[in-house]
Amino acid sequence: MLIKSLQHYWKNVTFINKFYCPALLSAAILILAFPPFEQGYLAWVALLPLITIILRTTPARSFKTGLLFGLVLNLYVNFYINQVLFTYLSGPLALLAMILLAFYTSLFYGLFALSSNLVQRLKCPLLTAMAVPILWMLFEFSRSIGFLGYNVGYLGYTQWQYSELLNLSATYGYWGLPFLIVFIQTILVMSLEKKIRDKELAVVSSVFMLILICGLFVPSLMKTEQSEETLKTNLIQGNSSMDQILRSRTEVAQLYLGLTESSTTPGTDLVVWPETVLDINASEKHFHNPELTKIADNLDLNILYGARLRDNGNLYNIITLYESGNHSEPVYKKVRLVPFVEFFPAEDLLNELLQLDLLLGSYAPGGEITLFDISGKTLAGVICFESYFGKHTRLFAREGAEHLFVLTNDAWFGRSIGLDHHAQAAAIRAAEMGIGVTQVANSGITISFDYRGREIYRSAKQKKETIPLVLDMTVRQTPYTLLGDYFPLLWAIYLALAILFKKYFKPA
Repeated sequence: MLIKSLQHYWKNVTFINKFYCPALLSAAILILAFPPFEQGYLAWVALLPLITIILRTTPARSFKTGLLFGLVLNLYVNFYINQVLFTYLSGPLALLAMILLAFYTSLFYGLFALSSNLVQRLKCPLLTAMAVPILWMLFEFSRSIGFLGYNVGYLGYTQWQYSELLNLSATYGYWGLPFLIVFIQTILVMSLEKKIRDKELAVVSSVFMLILICGLFVPSLMKTEQSEETLKTNLIQGNSSMDQILRSRTEVAQLYLGLTESSTTPGTDLVVWPETVLDINASEKHFHNPELTKIADNLDLNILYGARLRDNGNLYNIITLYESGNHSEPVYKKVRLVPFVEFFPAEDLLNELLQLDLLLGSYAPGGEITLFDISGKTLAGVICFESYFGKHTRLFAREGAEHLFVLTNDAWFGRSIGLDHHAQAAAIRAAEMGIGVTQVANSGITISFDYRGREIYRSAKQKKETIPLVLDMTVRQTPYTLLGDYFPLLWAIYLALAILFKKYFKPA
C-alpha cells in the first residue's frame, strides 16, 4: 500500500514537473526583464519553455499552463498595488481585489495558450508559426480595450530602454514589439522540436526578417522636422504625501505655488505641475486660483497644471493652462479613467459597500482632446493612467501636438516598481508618435524622452525637486500616428482567413 502511494505521488510530481515547471521558468525569466532588474533582452528568450509545452500538451493542460504563467507574472508586476489596497480597504477585501486582478489579467495568458494549442492541432506548421505571435498580440490588444482596459506588465514594455528597437513602435505601434518577440521564439521552438520543415522554416524566417527590417528602417524615411526652437520649462515635483493630497489640498497648493515662485528663472516658457494639485469650481468667479494668477503675472509665466473640476454637478480630472495676461480657460478632461477608482457605473453602490472616506468611481469622463498653444508651440497633456494607451495619445500628435506632457500623481505607490512601470510607458508613447514626451509626477518619477523614445532626464523617487529642462521640439511623422492600430487588425484578418483556408498551409 505504501509503495503504491509513493508511486502515485511520484507520478503526480513528474506530471507537475513536466507541465508546470516550464510555465514557472518562463515567468521567472520574464520577471527579470521588468523593474527593478531591467534585463529587457531576456524577454526574447523567456517564453521558450512556455511555448514549447503549450504546443506539446492537451488543450486543457495548455490553458492551465498559460494561466499559471500569467498568475506568477501578474502577481509580481502588480504587487505594488497592494500598497494602495491594504491601506484603504480591509484586509480580506484587499486580498480579494488582488486575487481578482491577478486572475483577470492571467486569464488572457490561459486563453492565449489554449488558442495556440488548438491551432497547432490543425497540423499546419506554417499556420502555427504565424498564429502563436498573432494570438499573443491579439490577447494583449483585447485586454487594452473597453472599461476594464489595463496594460500594466505588457511584454513589449520590457524594451523601453532600447531606442533603436522602439522604431518598431513608430512603424507598428506598441504591438510590433510583442509580435516580434513571440514570433522569433515560436520559430526557434518549432525548429528545435522538428515541428516545421526546412522550406516552411525559410518562409516564416523571411517573414520575421521582413517585418523586423521594415519596422526598424521605415521611420528613417518619414519626414522629420528638426526644430531650432526649444521650450524652456520648469517641472515641479513637490513630493506631497497622500495624506496631504486627500486631507489638505490647500497645503499642497501652497507648496507648489511656493516652489514655482522661488525656483523659476526669467525666460522660462512654461511651468508644469502634476495631476490634481488644485480644486476648481466652475461656478466661482475665478476659474484659476488667484494666487496662481498673481505669481504667473508677476513672473510673466505660463503654468500648465492638473486639477479637479466641479462643473454642472460633475467631477472631472483635468489639465488646464494659465497664460500670463490671458484669461482664457482651456481645459482637457481626462478620457481614460481608472476602472473602479475613478469610474464605475454603479459608484453609489460601490461606496456604500466599501464605506471609505474617499469616493470611488465618481469622476465623469471627458469626450474630446485639447491642445494648448504656448508662444506658437502646440502642446498637449494626458493624465496618469492614459499614458498606457497609445490609441489615445496618438490623437494629440495627429492633431499637431509637438510635445506631450503626462501629469500624474504616483504617490499612491510609494517607491515601488509601479513608478517605474508608469515612467517607462512614456518611452513607447514618444516613439509611437514621433514627439517628445515628458511625465511630471508629484513624487517621481518625473522623466522626459525625445521623439525617438531616448531618455533625456529622470528624477529620483519621493524627492522634492524643481527641474529646469530645455525641451527639443523636433517632430517626426510616424506610420502609427497616421494609421493607428492597423497592425493587430491586419493580422487578425490574416489569421481568420488562414484558419478558414487552412488546407493551403498544410505540407504537400
